[in-house]
Amino acid sequence: MNDILSNEEIDALLQMFRSEGGAAEEDPLAGKPAVAPLLAVEDRVVSPVDLLKPNRLGREQLRGLERYFESAGKLLSATISDKLRLDTRCDCVAVEQLRFGNWLEQLPGPVSIYVLQMEPFRLPVLFTASTSLLYGAVDRILGGSGKVTKVPKDFTAAEHTVAEALVGPCLDRICESLGDVVKLKWTLQNRFCNPSMAQILPSQDVALAVYFQATGEFLLGDLRLMIPFASLEPLLDRFGRDTVASLEPGALRDRVAATVRDVGVDLAVELGGARIRLRQLLDLQPGDVIPLATRLGAPAVVPVQGRPKFTGHVGRIGNRLGLQVADVIADQA
Repeated sequence: MNDILSNEEIDALLQMFRSEGGAAEEDPLAGKPAVAPLLAVEDRVVSPVDLLKPNRLGREQLRGLERYFESAGKLLSATISDKLRLDTRCDCVAVEQLRFGNWLEQLPGPVSIYVLQMEPFRLPVLFTASTSLLYGAVDRILGGSGKVTKVPKDFTAAEHTVAEALVGPCLDRICESLGDVVKLKWTLQNRFCNPSMAQILPSQDVALAVYFQATGEFLLGDLRLMIPFASLEPLLDRFGRDTVASLEPGALRDRVAATVRDVGVDLAVELGGARIRLRQLLDLQPGDVIPLATRLGAPAVVPVQGRPKFTGHVGRIGNRLGLQVADVIADQA
C-alpha cells in the first residue's frame, strides 16, 4: 500500500526544495531518513520536518474519538471490577495516531495479543493486554488471590481460555462505547504472545492507537487497541461532529426535564433568624426566648438546596403544619 502525502507534507517538501534553490533530482524518501536535515540559507535555519509523521486525523476528530474511549474506560472499570470481584480502575490515558511499525515497537513485553475482526471494519484490529494483568486476572477468576510473583512469557491454551472470560467482556464494552457511531461485532481470529507475529499491516500504514491503564489493589497493567486508519476513514465525519453544539437552544429541554424530574431536593421553611454570641448560645436553657429579626405575620422564606427560592405563609392543614407559597424569589446573580 503506497503512502499518501498529506497537504502539510507536500508543503514541507516544496519549501525545502525552494530553500535549496532548485528542484529535487531524486526521491527524498528513497533510502534517506524521514527527517529533513538542517539547512542554513541566507542566515535562516530550516527546522527538521518529519515527512512521515502521520496526521490523517484532524483535531476535532481526534477529540471526538477521545470522548468515546474515555467513556469506554469507565465501562471497563465496572466490567473488570465485576469479573475479578476486585475494585479496579481503568482509565483511557492516550488516543493517538502513528505508524503501525511504531506501534509495534512501543508494545511493552511480555504482552498477550489478540487479532480481531470487527465488522464492519474491513481490516483486522489488534487488542493487547499486559500478561502481568492478565495472569493475575486468570488466578483471580480461578479462585486465587490474584497476587502473582512470576509471570510466564507465554500462555497455555487453557490459560488463554480462562483469560477470555475477562477479555471478551472488555471488548464488548469497547464496542458498546462506539455504538452511537458504528455497530461493531467482534470475532477472535488469532491470539499469541510474540509481537513479531502481529505484522498484520504494512509498517508505514497509519493506525489509531488507544491506551487504557488498569490499576487495582495489586493489579497493574495496560490494555491497548489498534485500529487501522483505513477502517476508520469512512466514519471520521461522525466522530468529529459535536452533536450537542449543533442543536438549537432549548432542544434538550424536555429530555433534561424528564431526567431530573424525579431527583430529590431539600426544601425548608425559615420562620426567622437571629444573631447571638457564642456564650449566650451555651447558656440557653429550655424555656428561654430568642427574639427574631422578623415581624409577626411576615412571609416565611423557603430555601431550596440552601438558596432562597420562595416566600410563603405558615398555617395548618388538619393536624399538620403547612405553607402556602406567596411569591417566587427572583434569582440573584
